[in-house]
Amino acid sequence: MINIKDAYYRLSMIYHPDKNKGSGEAAKIFRDITSAYEILGNIRQRKLYDSAANLNQNSSQFTTKQQPFETMYTKNDIYKTNVRSRDYNFEQWSKAHYTNVFRRHHETRQKRTRNKMNDEYAERQNSYNLLTIMVFASIFILISMFEHVKKILIERNRVKRISDKNIQDD
Repeated sequence: MINIKDAYYRLSMIYHPDKNKGSGEAAKIFRDITSAYEILGNIRQRKLYDSAANLNQNSSQFTTKQQPFETMYTKNDIYKTNVRSRDYNFEQWSKAHYTNVFRRHHETRQKRTRNKMNDEYAERQNSYNLLTIMVFASIFILISMFEHVKKILIERNRVKRISDKNIQDD
């Protein structure tokens, strides 16, 4: 993938006026390349160019030979352009479009987080419910065992009293 800097250096080496002595076309192309590189290298100028603020002519005025860079203002004129006079503002559209995308992404992330927290809460509740059931079942089993042991002890005492009474009677 060729980046802007590599493309600039490659093209400037081809069309440099020192390499093409006496060629007005090469000098003009070199100026266009340099102008384009300056605009693409400056964030503010690039935004203005992308929003079409630096184009003074309609697109129908371009011929097949002309490049968009040929209609650009000089550096100082770019800062004086009125961005709001253009019908289409790509930066405004981008903010509106991506704001909605980021908002939906944020809402989806929050929903997933809430669902995960609800699932964890439900899992803990199920664990607590199971623990409660186990504790009450254990208590019930212990109470039943104590009642059974109590009945056995009462029966033994009754049998012992009866046997003691029978021994005394004899």
